Amino acid sequence: MKINKLFFQDKRFFRVMMLLGVMILCGVGFVSYRADLRRTAWVMQDTINYVGGQYIICDKFNADSTTKSLDRMVERVRQVRRDLELAGDHVNEEVLKACTEDLRLTGIVLLDPEGNITCEYRQNDEGWDELEEHLKKEALLNAARYPLKYYTTRLDISDGSLTDLAATARRNVPGVVVCYYHTPLQYSRNYKLSIQSVLSGYSAYAGSTIAITDGNRIIASNKETLVGMQVEDQPVLAQLRGQDERAGELIHIHADSAGYYGGRAVGRNYYIYVYFNEASIFTNLKSNVFSVLILYTLVLLVALVLRQKAAKEYQQEQSRRDWEYRRNLEEKAREAQRANHAKTEFLQRMSHDIRTPINGIRGMLEMADYYQDDLKKQTECRNKIREASGFLLELINDVLDMGKLESGEVTLEERPFELKELLDGMVEIVSKQARERGIEIVVRDYEVRHWHLLGSPLHLKRLYMNIMSNAVKYNKDKGKIFVECRETSSREDIAEIEFICQDTGIGMKPEFQKHVFDPFVQESNTARTSYGGTGLGLAIVKNLIEKMGGTITFESEPGVGSTFYLTVPFKIDQNAAAQEHVAQEEKNASIRGMHILIAEDNELNMEIAQFVLESAGAVLSRAMNGKEALECFQASAPGTFDVILMDVMMPAMDGFEATRAIRALDREDAKTIPIIAMTANAFAEDRKRAFEAGMNEHLAKPLESRQMKEVIAAYRGKKMQADSTAQADSTAQPGSKEQPDSKVQADSKAQPGSEVQADSKAQPGSKVQPDGGTGSEK
Repeated sequence: MKINKLFFQDKRFFRVMMLLGVMILCGVGFVSYRADLRRTAWVMQDTINYVGGQYIICDKFNADSTTKSLDRMVERVRQVRRDLELAGDHVNEEVLKACTEDLRLTGIVLLDPEGNITCEYRQNDEGWDELEEHLKKEALLNAARYPLKYYTTRLDISDGSLTDLAATARRNVPGVVVCYYHTPLQYSRNYKLSIQSVLSGYSAYAGSTIAITDGNRIIASNKETLVGMQVEDQPVLAQLRGQDERAGELIHIHADSAGYYGGRAVGRNYYIYVYFNEASIFTNLKSNVFSVLILYTLVLLVALVLRQKAAKEYQQEQSRRDWEYRRNLEEKAREAQRANHAKTEFLQRMSHDIRTPINGIRGMLEMADYYQDDLKKQTECRNKIREASGFLLELINDVLDMGKLESGEVTLEERPFELKELLDGMVEIVSKQARERGIEIVVRDYEVRHWHLLGSPLHLKRLYMNIMSNAVKYNKDKGKIFVECRETSSREDIAEIEFICQDTGIGMKPEFQKHVFDPFVQESNTARTSYGGTGLGLAIVKNLIEKMGGTITFESEPGVGSTFYLTVPFKIDQNAAAQEHVAQEEKNASIRGMHILIAEDNELNMEIAQFVLESAGAVLSRAMNGKEALECFQASAPGTFDVILMDVMMPAMDGFEATRAIRALDREDAKTIPIIAMTANAFAEDRKRAFEAGMNEHLAKPLESRQMKEVIAAYRGKKMQADSTAQADSTAQPGSKEQPDSKVQADSKAQPGSEVQADSKAQPGSKVQPDGGTGSEK
């Protein structure tokens, strides 16, 4: 009674609330209606995409299976032809029977050039009627006139079985030999993927109907009763087919006194239909309207006591939160989908590029095992293994470099280097690749005044090597490469160096030049197999040169070649003259007789390092982890070891921890003994960590024997230089006495990431002939 009394105390308020209630219900109904339609459209499109993808997979699998089967039939008919040639004039049914049984065929038919059967043998009559009619086709009989031609086909027999057929001309007598193999129905189903089997197990949303047609007939459906029926016999499908201009959209139609929503998509040779019963998709509409009606009634009753405004604000706040939640979910779903697509695309590319060199390495190992006594073949296999492993290393470096550049984790160095030595070393390395294809490298006169610079030589070398390697890779056989370097300007202590590389290769089309610096982009789909590479080289160059404060430009014309211009600013090394004499003495040093402590937990890496060093005359002490290396050094007398080679990632104690522990020991040589890192972590920040731990040098795996020996020998050269200086000082001061606690310490702190260049260098203005000079592998 109290509630009714409240209702009628203000009729105007009641009418407004009722009108508001009706508006809210209409709004909720409209929103729910639209939401159900959007969800249905999304489900329809997702279903079409899924079914289309499955259809493509099935079609490709069946095509591949058919191709392989027909390839086997070609081999069989070729063998039968050879057998018939051996039989000569004695070809009869017994000969055909023997061939049929040996090659596991169903039958063999011999035809004259007009298509008449001259002799035949078959194990059974299954599929013979359709096959006999096919033997009269002109395309098959044409094989008699073209001895090198093979005719193959797969016949779909009316009972659902398959017959694979191959025919070719007989070479000893005019005519055609036909071989065929019949696969019964119960086995043919096992060799083909059927889209119907996929749809039969597919859980359709809201009882939807899925149908695939060839245009007129239904070839597959999740409702098996529809399979084989004509499209025009199904009113829903017939109406959807008439809406070609709205393909892919959700369409509302009426058929059989009922309403439906559906859509249609067109494939290469098929059509996909998906439709829903109208009553099955608006499930949220009814429940939402009913729920809001009850809720509003309750709110209305509470509003009479508490105020309508508070209830309305609460409802609006809830609606806003729900909308934001759905928006965030949708955005996260889109981001996850983009990430998955990018990951899938990347893995597909990397799968091909990683498997190719691995396949080459494994194949060459098998060949080397087979030709154990053939030294020439063994050498050839090793060279090809080295090339394949080099490509694999280049691929890994490219991917890691690109990732570091994109994340901003690349750290540039600033250390002294000689530009001419770097350029000559690169020309020497690239000349080996060029000689294999008869390409001539012409080194023009260098116009550089300041050769000694400060910068990041490893990254600069990567820039120049990527450009020069591309010039070889995309060049023509017997082509040319022109290399030029000049100092465009210098101000105060800064020199601007321009590197120019011109080739006579295939060039680039104008439309591709717009995307030449995009990751993974190559001009044609066949470039990855024809020329190799990952499509990351120029992307790395672009990112790296911009990080170094430089620029890159190019000119290219298809069929003529390309020219790249790289300009990078460097600081001028003002102390270069004082360092040259020391560097030469370090370079001339040898490791023969040096006592080296090596810490390496990998047996294979240990064996390789031991072979390289002991063959050069060094004496080795082995430790399998950092803890053993520390204990071995502690147990040795001061001065026992000349150098320590330290792996970084080891069990028990890693290389960083072991180095810090050795440096902390209270003995004379603990602070001065050179410790060289050997690690697969090859970035500049990894070298920085090694130096911070107290290491003197950083060698990146895979180790190069020449570089490893030269780096170790450099520390003997430093020690010899220090001893020579100390001896000169002692001679210059007659009567001086050596203090008991005085120490002569070698400058064991080498520059981070130092590299050893090749001894032989290409001189400016010289030509590196394809058949001349000696190249060094890097």
